[in-house]
Amino acid sequence: AQDVRGRFASEGDFYAFVNEGKDGYDIIEWAAAQPWSNGKVGTFGASYLAWDQYAAAMYEPPHLVAMFANVGGADFWREFGRPGGAPNLGWPLWMLKSAETSPQAAQNATAREPLTKVLSDPAAWFALDPQKRGEIFHGFPAHARMYRDLYDHETFDGYWRQEALYIPGQYGRMKDVPIFFISGWFDYFGEGVLQNFADLSRTQKTMKKLWMGPWPHGVGSATCGDGDFGPAAAVDVNALTLDWFDHWMKGSAFQVAPPEAVRLFRMGGGSGGRDAKGRLEHGGEWRPASIWPPAGPILSEYYLHGDGVLSPARPGGEPPTSFVYDPAHPVPTIGGRYGVGRWTPNCAQNQVCSLKILGCTDSLPLDRRADVLSFSTAPLKKSVEVTGKIRAALWVSSDAVDTDFTAKLIDVYPDGYALILTDGLIRMRYRDGPDKVERMRLGAVYEAVIDLGSTSNLFGPGHRIRLDISSSNYPRVEPNPNSGEPAVRPTRRVEARNTVYHERGRASYVALPMVVAP
Repeated sequence: AQDVRGRFASEGDFYAFVNEGKDGYDIIEWAAAQPWSNGKVGTFGASYLAWDQYAAAMYEPPHLVAMFANVGGADFWREFGRPGGAPNLGWPLWMLKSAETSPQAAQNATAREPLTKVLSDPAAWFALDPQKRGEIFHGFPAHARMYRDLYDHETFDGYWRQEALYIPGQYGRMKDVPIFFISGWFDYFGEGVLQNFADLSRTQKTMKKLWMGPWPHGVGSATCGDGDFGPAAAVDVNALTLDWFDHWMKGSAFQVAPPEAVRLFRMGGGSGGRDAKGRLEHGGEWRPASIWPPAGPILSEYYLHGDGVLSPARPGGEPPTSFVYDPAHPVPTIGGRYGVGRWTPNCAQNQVCSLKILGCTDSLPLDRRADVLSFSTAPLKKSVEVTGKIRAALWVSSDAVDTDFTAKLIDVYPDGYALILTDGLIRMRYRDGPDKVERMRLGAVYEAVIDLGSTSNLFGPGHRIRLDISSSNYPRVEPNPNSGEPAVRPTRRVEARNTVYHERGRASYVALPMVVAP
């Protein structure tokens, strides 16, 4: 085990992701030279520790022979720092925890105390102006700098493209060694894991394997959030890791690792009842594949209609639908890839508010809000599987110079339980790309493409496929003030009247990779 530079027992100054590549090379080669070593070194670790593995592999340590990369993404801007262009409040929260466990905090209890207090309940801290929020890092210069960089680098510039934050830009440098990738459909780095596997499988020669389960940012359990996916969903990750290294470092035959390159957990198909702990029995099963994305699903466009219908039929001359988005009252995050402890539950969750959830002021379904547009299919007559990347293409306008549009894909049970599967958003100033900022013009209509990430789910008979559209998802991302000002220094917050079009020539839709049961 290695503490990165400036953390715990390691000397030096800490700044996340900057020195991990070269330091990782050093520790790999140091281990290989020890008298107790046979010269074969493998690396493993989850999340930050998986990113560290990628960074070390870029320096091609001669004695690195295999990697086990658990929930380590690819593009930090897109997946965690600024998904869709909007600052993710989970990243400052990570900085807060890192500062609280830093050498500076260990030496100064007075400075550590406000950090611990906020971590016990971050709601009031989240509600502060971004600049005011950053004052908590006084006395923690490295973390203060990381926080400033999140807001100062508003576009996908050189900061976000540095080697350890943008892995795709460094694939050609990474040593070609066997890598086992593992993640989950509810992991915020899941999309990056899929990308790393797909691209490195294509460009490198050594074995690459991928497991995607019904898991959050922490893999292996049969349950996630309010969902029970059945005993088959549980995986002993330690046993899998040891099996991987026994093969590549000791020459043993695989005992746990599957023969296929890809193993995907297709969620759904369960009883819909409740298990002993009250979780929804959503169920699911493992499916083998040779590549990602898998062969078989056909991309089908389901169109939004003015009466709230979602269907393969194109809309005609239907009037657009508008709503008012108030940044002072954003739509709460309920489930999905981003959870903030007990205040914002992650994974499978019914889209219904509770006073226990951050941002909720009632106990009503989210689709009852005036700022949420909901589009549903009719009850399905037969099962429909959706496996792959989900994308929504919306024709939109606003009376604000900048705003957000969000989208959620939901599996609605016959009794109305609305289980979130995946979601995404676009901050409209980045509609033409993350490296270009352009305000909206009053009266202009734009196509907004929203990446909802990937999933695999079976929508059973009687279920409905639902797409919810809004302009906020808090605290997954910081609410857009709609003023067009820099995110760190908004001087005002204004309401925005946002419009979604569903008419001939401006047909908004969601693209679903579908496998329809015969």
